[in-house]
Amino acid sequence: MTECLLNVDLGELPGEDEQLYALAHVANIACGGHAGDDASMRRALERCERHGTRVGAHPSYEDREGFGRRALDVTPEQLRAQVAAQCGRLAKLAADRHLPVTYAKPHGALYHAANATPALARAVVAGIVEALGTAVTCIGPGTGALHDAALAAGLAYAREGFADRGTRPDGSLIPRGQPGAVLTDHAQARANTVRLASSGSVDTVCVHGDTPGAVALAREVRATLDALALRAEPLGEGALRLVLPEGLERRATREALCAMPGVLDAVITEEHACVYFAPDAPPEEPRLALARLLRIPAPVAGRPLTTISVRYDGQDLRAVAERAGLSEDEVARRHTAREYTVRCVGFLPGFAYLGEVDPSIAVPRLATPRTRVPALAVGIAGGRTGVYPFASPGGWNLIGTALDFTAFTAEEGSVLQLGDRVRFKRVDR
Repeated sequence: MTECLLNVDLGELPGEDEQLYALAHVANIACGGHAGDDASMRRALERCERHGTRVGAHPSYEDREGFGRRALDVTPEQLRAQVAAQCGRLAKLAADRHLPVTYAKPHGALYHAANATPALARAVVAGIVEALGTAVTCIGPGTGALHDAALAAGLAYAREGFADRGTRPDGSLIPRGQPGAVLTDHAQARANTVRLASSGSVDTVCVHGDTPGAVALAREVRATLDALALRAEPLGEGALRLVLPEGLERRATREALCAMPGVLDAVITEEHACVYFAPDAPPEEPRLALARLLRIPAPVAGRPLTTISVRYDGQDLRAVAERAGLSEDEVARRHTAREYTVRCVGFLPGFAYLGEVDPSIAVPRLATPRTRVPALAVGIAGGRTGVYPFASPGGWNLIGTALDFTAFTAEEGSVLQLGDRVRFKRVDR
């Protein structure tokens, strides 16, 4: 199946949990109409950059008192100007961080009014295009005026479903305030996600950032979508081959698959899982058995963020910048903007592989490794970055030097452990 994205409405409430940005593929950022101001937008954009989340604008009726959930009597021309102003405000702040705004989704009452009224839909789309151009994807209902207006304007369109909202028999949303309108039960959200993503009728599933328990719901939905996105290939009539992601623990994968009703055996290789079953009684959906293993975990309690000071003086910094089409200062800024997680520890004692590097500066290993890399050199190799704990051979692109950092001690071993969080801080001494 085509990948189905999780979008989350964010930047709306004080104290919102940063984990939502790590879980979302797309963050729809409130840009001043129903909620949000320059400070909240900057904070949301910083979190998007830190976690590699795609940026979306979330314009609405200018109705902060009603949180944008009341339909207002606004002319199409006024609406176009309001949407353009809101999207433009976010785009300007995003440009300061060199982040593109690649999605736009109307909020609340405007979402429904625009989809029901062609003139309003055209006004919303015109405002989006005025501020963001046509290289943007509009998120909205599967059919209706918003869909038609976006396609007529040359925009890509993502059909949306809701994991945390109840629906009527005709498929329409139960209005907020009525029983069953907002769903907080994980099993219901998971069932909604499977139904929507498997139907082929949506391209993205939404969890609202202000839904009670939004983080846990988003984690459940993201894991379900990640599981359904695993490529499955039939092997005759009684077997199926799944392509496994790099970080999935292989022994647990086999145990989860073998525990499924109808599965006779599962053989795990470095890249695949082969699932065997009786041809006349295939298991329902083997990929969903792996959803639990794919859940992005909550930060480990008591495990602090490690900040490593770096002087960006590496011998490959200029080459990395030239390959990326950026200045050396911008390479350093993008390297420090991310929060990384230790994916594995190896090659040398204490050498922690950190990911994911901003794709714009992710460069492949050197074709010919160096015979000697100095201790505490900071390097990039594809989507990974890390600090060489000792002088050694190595093929990573060297962009800086870690200062006041010890990667390995004889008493404690590797200082950084699997799952640890790491940030880099630029210093010039």
